[in-house]
Amino acid sequence: MTPLPWQSDVWQALGRRIIAGTIPHAMLFTGPEGVGKRQFAQAFVQRLFCHALDQGLACGKCKACHLLKINNHPDQFWISKPEDKKVISVDQIRGLISYVNLKPHSTWKKVAIIEQAELMNINASNSLLKTLEEPPESSLLILLTHRPDQLLATIRSRCQVLQFTTPDRQQAISWLQAKMGDERQAEKLLSAANGSPLRAMAYKENNLLQQREEQFASLQALMARQAHPVEVANRWLKMDLDMTLYCVTSWISDMIRLKVTPEPPVLSNPDARSELATMSQQSTLTKMLAFHAFIYQIPQLKGANVNEQMILEKILVQWTRLNVC
Repeated sequence: MTPLPWQSDVWQALGRRIIAGTIPHAMLFTGPEGVGKRQFAQAFVQRLFCHALDQGLACGKCKACHLLKINNHPDQFWISKPEDKKVISVDQIRGLISYVNLKPHSTWKKVAIIEQAELMNINASNSLLKTLEEPPESSLLILLTHRPDQLLATIRSRCQVLQFTTPDRQQAISWLQAKMGDERQAEKLLSAANGSPLRAMAYKENNLLQQREEQFASLQALMARQAHPVEVANRWLKMDLDMTLYCVTSWISDMIRLKVTPEPPVLSNPDARSELATMSQQSTLTKMLAFHAFIYQIPQLKGANVNEQMILEKILVQWTRLNVC
């Protein structure tokens, strides 16, 4: 496991800290979805544990590397939201705490990684906070999130933050082209993914570009009052909700940019500039800003007992009200 090409600066900085022995007890890896925070964490842990480093990279052949590859290393512990749950529970965090309080088996530290850390419920967060305040000497906690604002401020303050950003566009396109062999498709996918290469790969693997196109057409019809929110919600219910929220948020963001200036320096969806500009003209800046604030809070409902049908209907009803013409 190696870091991704656009992570070299962060990788080298962390490598210097390893050599100097100044790795903190807790780190927060944050940045947009799809830029490789999970892959970086895997490469980092492998570097910590590898018995035969080669120019700062894990060898991939020693016993430690083999155990990490099959996810069976006794000094590594990963947790994330269970597939059938909406949150990371306090019981999961208690299991993690019990783990990091054990002595390392074959390395110098026990490493515990919390993926989707923003999904910890309040009891889980408070339980973790106690360990962050008094961490075991031989432990390292790594939290991964694209929504650091949803973590307790006291948790954020006790972690050293590593910020990950979207790569240079040409670098990302070159990486995607090497994976899929089609530069035009790579460009289209990267634009749809707002510059996040791994999200772009997920779009290709799950055929989510078709969902994006269908949903954009639905929003255009709603804006023109040629569709009904409930009927559209019924169709969208069969689609990926995370993708839906991401796309709607990126479209309204671009509409706001186009309302403020006809030539914004950046658009998340340059392929839909003309259509977004038309819809932007049909609304007011006040209404679009209110919708943006509304859609930004929707992910929090996913952790509550609110069904997806109701979430989608709320979104689409509010979208219909954007039109003031």
